[in-house]
Amino acid sequence: MEAQKSSRMLKLFFIPLIAVLSVQNVQASPVVSVRIGKSLKNINVTGTDLKRHLLFSNDTKNYSGKKTVKFNCETFTTLNKQRNTPILLATLESPTGLLSYGNTKYQGMFKVITNSRGDSCDIINEIPMEDYISTLLNKEMNSKWPAEALKAQAVAARSYAIHKMTSQQVSKELGSEAYYDLESSEKHQVGGAFFDATKSTIAASYATKGEVLVTGTGQVRPVFFHAKCGGKTLRPDQVWHNKEDSYQSVNCPFCHNIGPKGWAKVIGTDRIKSFFRWASDKKILQEKLESDLSSIVMVPDNIDRFTVNFYINDRPYIIEKAVLRRYFGNVVFPSNSFSLEMKKGGFVIYGEGLGHGVGLCQMGAFALAKRGWSYKKILAHYFPDHVLKKMY
Repeated sequence: MEAQKSSRMLKLFFIPLIAVLSVQNVQASPVVSVRIGKSLKNINVTGTDLKRHLLFSNDTKNYSGKKTVKFNCETFTTLNKQRNTPILLATLESPTGLLSYGNTKYQGMFKVITNSRGDSCDIINEIPMEDYISTLLNKEMNSKWPAEALKAQAVAARSYAIHKMTSQQVSKELGSEAYYDLESSEKHQVGGAFFDATKSTIAASYATKGEVLVTGTGQVRPVFFHAKCGGKTLRPDQVWHNKEDSYQSVNCPFCHNIGPKGWAKVIGTDRIKSFFRWASDKKILQEKLESDLSSIVMVPDNIDRFTVNFYINDRPYIIEKAVLRRYFGNVVFPSNSFSLEMKKGGFVIYGEGLGHGVGLCQMGAFALAKRGWSYKKILAHYFPDHVLKKMY
């Protein structure tokens, strides 16, 4: 009885939500494939009236009522040894449009694949773009933020996803069919699940349906966003070396009064020495280091610089700040906007902002939306060399 009651309550919630989703769905959204789980030894998928199709044996089975289908991924390792590339094992779908994985409900269809090593499985959610954006907004932003800020984030996230899809970047990096366009993580962007969509996120997604940022020549390029720039955004080449001609560094005084104004961290001398040994092994340094790191001296630094100059045993070395953040991580270096000061026993880091600093400043967008700026005006400020285009 309790299960039946829960099922009825879910249907009562689901039906009006689908009605909201369908209001502006005159033209179908593209379907995006998102990896929501990776390197899994076992996968359990639950749904009502499930349809399970095993691709490798061409076996289709329909289940009546609520059912959990289990995959022991270790049993498929022999399949992968022959190819050393991902193999699409199965698809699962439900006429209700909902599936559960890891006690979390998702909208759309699931695909189960072997990972490239062949020792485990990945699970992929295929979902219409606007539904994906509706769930993402509650993860990458805050569903209670002003509508225009949510719309700006929706366009940025959709642009990023469309670029991943059209460029097939994940498959190209893998060297074979990856079966997904992007993953739900900080590496790409963090998507949500069915119950992460709210009235405000759904409205923001569908109000901007099909809108993406393109370059002046009409190209779809990666569109980035971050939490807080700390006063000035950065270009991609200042952080990752990938030059994007359509990006400019823009001033952003708007995020200053939101959250902490700055942060400070400390790194001991031993950790700095470990960093230099790592950088030498990775051939990041201009010249290979000698084994003895007895003398480390730093040239005075400021927050506007993107490199730090060191003298190690009287030999000069230039280190990009983004490399320091890559090595020590986001906890020690919450952003790419910082300065270093040499102290007895180590270094003190003084920084501003949160995140990589490229593209849309989310807290800046929040502040501008509170001032009455439209999402189009917000995007024009952070992406002055991009054009807003409706693609579908």
